Amino acid sequence: MRVFPTPKRPLAFLILLGLGLASRFAAFSVEPFGPQRVNLDTGVTTLPQGGILTDNESGLRLKGSYVEYKEGSFVRARGVELLSQGEAFLAQTLEHDIPKQEARFTGLTFSNPDFKGLQAERALALFQEEVVVLKGRVRAETPLLQAETLVVDWKNRQALALGSFTYQEGRATLKGQGASARLYLRFQGGRVQATTKVPEEASRLARLASRLP
Repeated sequence: MRVFPTPKRPLAFLILLGLGLASRFAAFSVEPFGPQRVNLDTGVTTLPQGGILTDNESGLRLKGSYVEYKEGSFVRARGVELLSQGEAFLAQTLEHDIPKQEARFTGLTFSNPDFKGLQAERALALFQEEVVVLKGRVRAETPLLQAETLVVDWKNRQALALGSFTYQEGRATLKGQGASARLYLRFQGGRVQATTKVPEEASRLARLASRLP
């Protein structure tokens, strides 16, 4: 098992911070399921049979069926799963660009204190902005939501749906059609406030949506 410090922004586990699932990490360990191949020319380590990344401080564990990484540069993985009883996080693929402080996902499903069963075909976590952009058949079990695009601000606990959407709360249903449709959500005190009147503070979320084509 290889143990090493992370760079200023901690590798794959920063993704979990971006989704409201974890705190910052000081160091992590790598537990390969099979051979661990290190390319001395490129500095890339590959776990072709996958492995588990474990945070040495909190014990949080992230499993991938295939993992490759380069310290200070990137982490890529397939068949990603957070091994935790308290949170849910699954992705078909992830690619974390460490210098850019971005992570891209396909086939993402996660739950956090505000969303349960939130799914999207693709997603982009922007760590400097503390935002995740989700596109492609976006849906959540709680709150009950379907949307073309959803931008989640995990720090300020707010979200903005752009394009056609359907939102249900009890017997009430809000619907929007077309590219100009908007739905603003704010999470506070265990409740969700939903409105089609978007406050000015949410305009940056609309701008960040374009970061994921």
